[in-house]
Amino acid sequence: MKRRIITLVTVLMAAAIGTQAQSRLEPMTQIDQELWGEKEFGTWLSKKASQQMLKFPTPMEDFPSALYVYCGKGESGRLQVKRCVVNKEAGPDEPKLKLDSIEVKTDKATALKFSDLIEHAVKTCMFIDERLGFDGTTYFFGNSIRVATIWSPESGSNCKRLTDVLEKAMTAVKNQNEDELKALLPEVESLTRVFKKLYPND
Repeated sequence: MKRRIITLVTVLMAAAIGTQAQSRLEPMTQIDQELWGEKEFGTWLSKKASQQMLKFPTPMEDFPSALYVYCGKGESGRLQVKRCVVNKEAGPDEPKLKLDSIEVKTDKATALKFSDLIEHAVKTCMFIDERLGFDGTTYFFGNSIRVATIWSPESGSNCKRLTDVLEKAMTAVKNQNEDELKALLPEVESLTRVFKKLYPND
């Protein structure tokens, strides 16, 4: 009987998580900024990247990470991943965590396609009221001027496709594989067109 109750509670929790996941990006509000604070959010937000995705999982899952796209003036085109990793060589009095950075250089056109995807996704953001729920992963997208956020993207939504393809881009950067990165371009271009169609008509 006890086992059945535990199973039922687990199923209900999973259902609740699914129903309370977000399907759209929303603007980052002043409350969001105060909630995340300068230490957590400001440490990761790049003022130089054309566009970026910041990822903050629940503390028990993983450490924060970020994908930065550079394709502005003076940039030939590159994608960079910054992540927080365990410092295995740390001494007794040294920090147990450190920031690790790795990048892949590519042509400007490729970098621009990833930048365009994030830019057009951010332009479709709207205020919604679906943020409460169980622990999940919070994502931030945009540049240093305009930022949109989403909490645990809903399965099957365009925002889930967005986080999936950008996380694959992060993997390609970590693998130092430009071909792997360029293989994502058809999905990037397709999804960019989808977000462009979501613009209001008036």
